[in-house]
Parts: sequence; structure tokens; C-alpha cells
Amino acid sequence: MNLLTDPLIPVFTSQGREYRSLPGLLAGLGDDSVQRIDGLQRHQEDTFHVFLCYLAGAVLARDGDWNPVRSEDFWRESLHLLAGEAGDDAWSLVVDDLSKPAFMQPPLPKADHDRLKLLAKTPDALDLLQTAKNHDVKQARAEQPEPFEWLYALISLQTMSGFLGSGKYGIARMNGGHGNRPVVEMVRSREQAPRWRDAVLRLQDHRHQVLDGSIPFREDGLVLVWLRTWDGKASLDLSELDPFFLEICRRLRLYGNNDHIESAADTTSKVPRIAAKELKGLIKDAWLPVDLSGKEGAKALTVSANGWTADLMRRILFQDTIRRTRLQEPGEDWQGDTWLLASVLVRGQGTTDGFHERHLPIPAHAKRRLFKLQQDDPLAILARESIELAGLMRNRVLKPAVFAIMQGAPEKLAFDDDTANAWWKRFTARFETLWSDDYFPWLWSLPDPLDKDQARLDWTDRIKRHAETVLQEAEQALPRHTGRLWHARVAAGRAFYGALHKHFPDLKEARHEHIA
Repeated sequence: MNLLTDPLIPVFTSQGREYRSLPGLLAGLGDDSVQRIDGLQRHQEDTFHVFLCYLAGAVLARDGDWNPVRSEDFWRESLHLLAGEAGDDAWSLVVDDLSKPAFMQPPLPKADHDRLKLLAKTPDALDLLQTAKNHDVKQARAEQPEPFEWLYALISLQTMSGFLGSGKYGIARMNGGHGNRPVVEMVRSREQAPRWRDAVLRLQDHRHQVLDGSIPFREDGLVLVWLRTWDGKASLDLSELDPFFLEICRRLRLYGNNDHIESAADTTSKVPRIAAKELKGLIKDAWLPVDLSGKEGAKALTVSANGWTADLMRRILFQDTIRRTRLQEPGEDWQGDTWLLASVLVRGQGTTDGFHERHLPIPAHAKRRLFKLQQDDPLAILARESIELAGLMRNRVLKPAVFAIMQGAPEKLAFDDDTANAWWKRFTARFETLWSDDYFPWLWSLPDPLDKDQARLDWTDRIKRHAETVLQEAEQALPRHTGRLWHARVAAGRAFYGALHKHFPDLKEARHEHIA
């Protein structure tokens, strides 16, 4: 099962479904003959994309010509050269001699061979997902899995994992063992082949920036981290690595024969594979934004269990306490619409808190305007204030009204009531969805030059209507205090509109002007 020569990866072409080797896949992405890579689960798609981009970038940097449209023979020879003395072993999924490398599996000292313990008998059990709670995925469900399923799971585990118990450390490209590794990229096509080509081309500028920076990467450094023997006691220094190094974080091996993988086994380590803990994930990952919001200084962005909220996407687009990378900006020659793609598997302590993704469309006219803005630009200021207004509408207007219905309009609302708060989570999530879906289309529709007062009034009216919708839904869905039903509804209406006119006086004035 040699990735350089054996057709192991399923793809769709104009001829239908077929299998390709890794060099054949890269050639097909370059000449557009590969329409889609098959078999990837959604949480694996961006992981595999990043792997293919870094791999191609490392090859083209050494070649000196960044044209990603190359022949299959070119890719095969170049990947073989990357492996050095390891040769085909570095690209084989199963290598019986544990003292030699296998694909994404480091050589182990002879003393550790007997310490390997069964980890998984199916690729989905090997994957980085720790629980199926928030996914339509059941672990250890695969029957007679194909080699490509092990391949995807192996890359997912080795390049995206965090800390998972004693002796199982996470990757260097995240802020701490309990963080996560977001993938954020600006694209002009969401199809796999053109997206890959655009990313590889933009990696050239990113590489130059990294090599000119403070991290001591080597231009001819190690790319395939699994080539080095790992005794579990020593970490690799960044000064030994290429900026596009392909990371591994676990000492594991696959077992099987020429056409079938039977299981995976692993053993622990005393230290992470890459020595970079003090950098808080800031090792110039092209897909990872830099978070500047904390008092402790810059760090790699960690996405919360709330996922890609409108405010987080706004911060990325407007660089508000976030610094973008080259791949999070459009190419200079790009025409037409673009998308900001974002995905992340959010991890807790021994749990998976959800796979989150968002594809945000950015019209051509908005793109031209957006990437020229300064922080004090009226549009940037309005974008931030509009998020704050939505929060004000939620907490000061909608919440008291919903609690009045839930609690039958008592003299004093109990905002610490557990049952009421459980219901409130449902309605606040509904309100967030309504205004978030409206936010960016509204923002892109604003004229240039901007009438800030009129735009603010328009946005306030929009979020008011969303809040009214949620209040009406709450009246229908909540358990009813039959004897106080109408009293509760009237009290809720008074609480809603009284707070609305108090916190949003512009709406009241606009209504009076309209009546006049």
C-alpha cells in the first residue's frame, strides 16, 4: 500500500469514480481532471486539503517554480526525494519493520516495539473524534474498511489532535492541548481542485513572510516529521523544520498486509513531538488566525463551543483583535465573488464539543471595499456596534419579556431559575440565528459613502422584528400558566416595548415621525 505508486485514493473525474495514487491525485488537482475527492467525512475535508497544500508547497519551494500544474511523474519523483533515504517506506501505510518509518508513523526504538498496545480495529475508532454526541457519526462502525479510510483517519489524528490523557500530546499548531486548530481560508471557488491551486500559489508569499520572521525555520528543513526515530523522550526543535512541515503528534503504527489494514497500535510519549509550547500555537500556520484579544498577548485562535458566530467572523474580516494570514485574504488578481470558509472541531477535556463550519459569501463590491478598510472606518465601527446592539436587544428587551411569560408575570423576575434558563437557551439561540443570518447581507448592502445614522436605525428595526418573532414563538411554545395566561402576555408585551423604547429611543422617534 504505497501512496506513490498504488491507486488508493478514490476520486470522481469526467469518467466517473476511479482510484489514484497520491502523485496522480496532485496531478489531477492541477489539471482539473479530478472533480472531487471521495470518501472524506466532512470534518476530514479541510484537514486533507491543508495536508495536500503544505505537501505541494514544500515540493514547489524546492523546485523553485510555483506552478502547481505538474505531471504525475513530477510529483512522484519529488515526493520520493522528500523522503530521502527512507524511500518508499515513508509513503507506505504498513511497514513491518518498526525501526523504519511508515506514512505518518515514526520509527520506534527496538525497546518500544513491545510497548505498542491496540488502539483501533477500524479507521473511525482511530480518528480524532472522541465522542459521537454532536455528530452523525458512530465510532467503530466501519466494516471491511478500505485503505483510504485509514489514510484519512491517520492524517486527521496526526495533524489535528490535542491532548488526550497522559502521554498523548497534541499538535504544535494550536494554543494548548485543550485548544483546537481552525481552518480559515478565503476562496474564489469552493470546488476542491481550484481551491487547492489558489491556496498553493498564495503559500509562496506566506512562506517568504515566515522565513523572514522570528521563528528559526530552515528553508531546507525537515518536511516529513515521521522520518525521524522517536523515542518519546525528545522533541524536535522548530529550527530543524521546514515552515511547511507535516506534523505528527502520536507514536503509532498500522498493521496489515498488502491490501488490507487490520488494526492500529500506539504507545505514549513523555514529551510532545514538536517543542513549541511557549509559542501558544503561533508557529505561522497559514490557515490559523492570530488572536490578539487577550491580556496575556497574542496566541493562536481557539474557537469556543459557540462556533463561528457572526461576531467572530466579523473580527476576522475587519481584523478586530485578530490578525489574518495571507490565505485569509483574496488574491490580488481575483475578480467576482469570494467566500470566507471556516471550519473547526471544538474539543473539550476528553470530549468533542461539535464540528462547526461556515461558508460566508462576500460579493465582489463588498470585497473591494472590505480589504481597504482601516479600524476607524465608519463601516468597521458600524459592524462592531451592530453586534453590540443585537446583544442589547437580546439581554435587555427580549429576555425580560420571555421570562415574564415563563414565570407568569411575577412581581420580580427570577433570572437565576434553572428551568427558565434552560428554556431561554432555546430562544436566545433562535434569536442569534435570525439576526446572524441577516447580519452580513445587510452589511454588504450598505451604500458607500455610509449614512451611519440611517444604517443604525435600519439595523435596529431589523433586530427588533427578529426579537418580536422569537417572542411570538415563545408565547406558543412555553408551558402556560392557564390562570395567568393573558396577564403574562400583557406583562410580556409591556416589558418588551417598555425596554425597547428605553434602550432604543431612535426607534420610538422614527415611529413618531412616520405617524406625523
